[in-house]
Amino acid sequence: MRRKSRRRRKIIKYIAPLVVLVAVVALGLHLLDWAERESVPAVAAVSGVAAPAERTAALPPLNLPADDAAHASGMEWWYYSGILDAQPGGGRYAFHVAVFVANSLIKHTVMHVALTDLQTGQRRMQQSRTGGLPAKPTQGGFDFQQEGWRVTGSGTSHAIRANFDGIELELQLQDDQPVMAHRATGSGTPGLLDFGESGISYYYSRPRMAAEGLLRVGTHAAVQVRGPVWFDHQWGEFDVTQLGWNWLALHLSDGSDVMVYQLFDREGRSLVTTGTVSKAGSLRPLAPGEVQLTPQRHWTSPRSKIDYVVEWALRLPSGEHRVQPFFDDSEFDASTTSANIYWEGPIKVSGSSQGEGFMELSGYERLKKTLPPAAAR
Repeated sequence: MRRKSRRRRKIIKYIAPLVVLVAVVALGLHLLDWAERESVPAVAAVSGVAAPAERTAALPPLNLPADDAAHASGMEWWYYSGILDAQPGGGRYAFHVAVFVANSLIKHTVMHVALTDLQTGQRRMQQSRTGGLPAKPTQGGFDFQQEGWRVTGSGTSHAIRANFDGIELELQLQDDQPVMAHRATGSGTPGLLDFGESGISYYYSRPRMAAEGLLRVGTHAAVQVRGPVWFDHQWGEFDVTQLGWNWLALHLSDGSDVMVYQLFDREGRSLVTTGTVSKAGSLRPLAPGEVQLTPQRHWTSPRSKIDYVVEWALRLPSGEHRVQPFFDDSEFDASTTSANIYWEGPIKVSGSSQGEGFMELSGYERLKKTLPPAAAR
């Protein structure tokens, strides 16, 4: 009996921890399952299919104005583009100003600026690159100063000063509209986009900042300019060399502001076409099936020999549109600063709604095929 009793105690000694371990694992799995169910968007519950937890949900949410400032991310940029009306004289000018900060083995900051006279097509461009971060420390904002340029902003108030190639541009920008925090359809994390293997990006826009200021071209007297300016801020741990994109920022006559982007791989295969529509303060993410971007006409740069799609048929929930450039030659050769060549310029919109905006075509020089990206299906 004693032998049996000792044997029983030994068995209990070894089995008891296993029972506790199994119980703990079972409880953990139950809690994990419960937590996953809690994080699934409502759309998944309606469909009856359990959706995976969003990768973006693990990151801190967008926090403004604190997130206006620079981050310690791998890639970040602040981008302004718009069409300005000049008085007196009635001239019109399109411009874009961009600040890029890249963190790799070393941190470096790049600035790009371009101005196009929409009457003559004359285009002036400038770029610079420096090591480190040429910015004054600010709380909840940014203040970049480099080679006579200054780009600063916090919340709804921004300012731009750019002196280059005989151009002097000074703008004050104010925003009285809600921020456009981009997100995927069904996503519960506004301000974050998941690019799959290429990484995750924070991304928000101020699509219609009211800009006023002065512009001097060459020896001409300075004129007052004003107009709506699209501001983008994007940052995160994503690899811009793995994907290319076609990007549109539109101000339409029906009062809506539309951002559309189409991502494509190095083979020219379209991966996704989506975006955001803002109207009367209401934001709506566009599902991939709700927007289609179809190539209509190409233009080949006489300098880089890169073939770009410069005209598009754009289908939105609001109707069919035609997107055309003011001028085909809006290429920006940034080989010496950001190691890329891209197309960036003003565009006209016709069709169901009239409008204007800006278009960026990036990654075309990395295409393995000679043909430009195919239309999204």
